[in-house]
Amino acid sequence: MRLLLLSLGLCCSAGLLWISARPSEAGSPGATATEASSATDSVSRPAEDPLETLFAAADRSADGLAALIAAASRRIASSGGDEADALAARLEPYCRRAFFGPERFESMQQIGLVSHKVQKGEVPGAIAKRYGFSDGLLGRLNEGYAPNRVQIGQELKVLDLRKVELKLAVDRARHRLSAWLSGPTGVRVLVMHVTVGLGAPQTPTPVGSTKVVERALDCEWTDPNSGVTYPPGDPGNLLGGYWVRLDDAGIGRKGIGLHGFTGDDPSAWLGKDASNGCVRMLQDDIDRVFHLALVGTPVELGP
Repeated sequence: MRLLLLSLGLCCSAGLLWISARPSEAGSPGATATEASSATDSVSRPAEDPLETLFAAADRSADGLAALIAAASRRIASSGGDEADALAARLEPYCRRAFFGPERFESMQQIGLVSHKVQKGEVPGAIAKRYGFSDGLLGRLNEGYAPNRVQIGQELKVLDLRKVELKLAVDRARHRLSAWLSGPTGVRVLVMHVTVGLGAPQTPTPVGSTKVVERALDCEWTDPNSGVTYPPGDPGNLLGGYWVRLDDAGIGRKGIGLHGFTGDDPSAWLGKDASNGCVRMLQDDIDRVFHLALVGTPVELGP
């Protein structure tokens, strides 16, 4: 109940609340020094940001995750700029816990997570397809999960994407990739927010609205500079085993996609402009995107 009240308070407030003393209490000749000091403190000290309380609650218990993610997502969506980016980066570990981890918690359905009871004849691939994601995500969401040992009646944690839209957004200026859920009422929930590598100045990552048109694991890769094709597992294959190709319609370039990168230490390319135009991602991050974003998922490559 406390989390619900805090969440509602954040939604309704326009900013920090300030406590002001009435002149008759703080400034009257009869006020004592202690009263005046207390009144002055109340005037100068802002009320605690409700988000801080929600962060603390989520640190104490997974039951605080839904309220935090919902409230912080509203703040991020409404603020924009560096403030939004900083808050999204702070929220990312909590999103990882909720959307890519096995913790189950109160009100998780409010941010799109539900429990699915396995029925007779159901297989993991069919369950994942029903809810709109790749079955590889089931392994992240369910501790001890084994696709060949799923049993009738087993309760699986799943992300329900049937009535919401998943969208990826790349902020080129800040080298960030975010994944958002948007419900029918326009409410948005942040799912992930990570740093990526982008195109070098001579081969910049294009700008525009596009979508995922192909997903492949352990595919061959042709070096665009040398023309040499490397098979899966070859040290010269730098994709890291993941390839998410984007539609060239809307961005004006072919061969642009999201992928892992094993060609150099992350310190040499993460958060920097060094690729041939593709979006380079850490291995764990591209794994999350790969199993989350199916063919047709809209992608916005921003300025």
